[in-house]
Order: sequence, then C-alpha cells, then structure tokens
Amino acid sequence: MFPEYHYALANLAKVRTAQQRHAEAADLLHRRYQAAPHPENLYDLAEALERAGRAQEASQAFAEFERRSRAEMDTADNSNRELIFYYADHARKPPEALAVARKEIARRHDVYTLDAYAWALYANGDYSEAHRQIEKALAAGVKDPKLQSHADAIASKLKGQAPASGRAQPFRLPGRDGRLESLRLRNVASCGP
Repeated sequence: MFPEYHYALANLAKVRTAQQRHAEAADLLHRRYQAAPHPENLYDLAEALERAGRAQEASQAFAEFERRSRAEMDTADNSNRELIFYYADHARKPPEALAVARKEIARRHDVYTLDAYAWALYANGDYSEAHRQIEKALAAGVKDPKLQSHADAIASKLKGQAPASGRAQPFRLPGRDGRLESLRLRNVASCGP
C-alpha cells in the first residue's frame, strides 16, 4: 500500500537480516534513510552496511551518524541510545559511551535507556552496576532479544550469577554474529520476497 513508508522499510529490513540477506537489508535501510533522514536511521544503515561486508561505506555512515547525533545530543529528540551503542560496540570508546549514557539516564528512565546505560557500564568494566541497571530494565517484563543478550553478557561477568534472563544458557539471537536486534522472527525468516 505504501511501499516507501519508512517504518515498513525498517521492518522488512529486519526480516531480510533474519534471513541473512544483508545486502538487501542494507538497501532497504538506505531507502528508509532517504525517506526519513534521522541520525538513528543512519545508525541502523551503518550497522547493516557492516553486516553486508561494505566496510568503507559503513565507516563513512558511522562517521556521519556520530557527527549528526552529537549535534542533537542535548535536545529531547535525540539519538543518544544509538550513540551509546556506537561508542561501546563500534568506535571502541567506552568512556564516551558512559558519558553520553549518564546524560541520557538523568533525563530518561525507560527500559531501553536503562539497557543502554547498563551496556555502557559493562563496556567500562563496571559489571556490578551494569547488572543492577539491567535488572531494572528486565523488571518491566519487556521481551527484547537485544536487551536479553546484554543481560546475559553482563551476568556472565559476575561469578556465580545465572544469566539475568533466567535461562540456564545465554540468550542467542538468530544470525551468525549474535548481535542482530529485536529479531523475534523465526516464522518470518522463511518468507519470500
């Protein structure tokens, strides 16, 4: 009905990612970014480009994302959570991730901000506080694969702790790298074009 609707493009890209069709996912997210040029959409595109093996394009997209995200970081409508994950997971700048996370957690206390804050603490080696924060996020009952995988990674650093998700084994996301976001799409993964 609305083939270029940016939310539809994002969801179809999630399906293509679950199907390991990374080049198609990157193309869909490029179209999404063209339709809605927000920094958070550029971050998703950069990650997709990276998964598709397009390292140079991913690097350029991440650099542009960082520039644009930092420009809006003090506004209410920002991409600070994505910036936190960028610094923790891609730029390998844990202190920057934590600085942004501390600013954001002072403003917001939702599940996903708690997750980002916990992940920044984890990236900086503060596993006890990371565990405390991720437990607050999990207490809301949200079943999100990325949040669950972060909880399990944090718990694995604490001796004698079971994974925070309550499972005996760490949570594994679909895909080769275990980092795919929010892809509870087992049945969808077999869908055709």
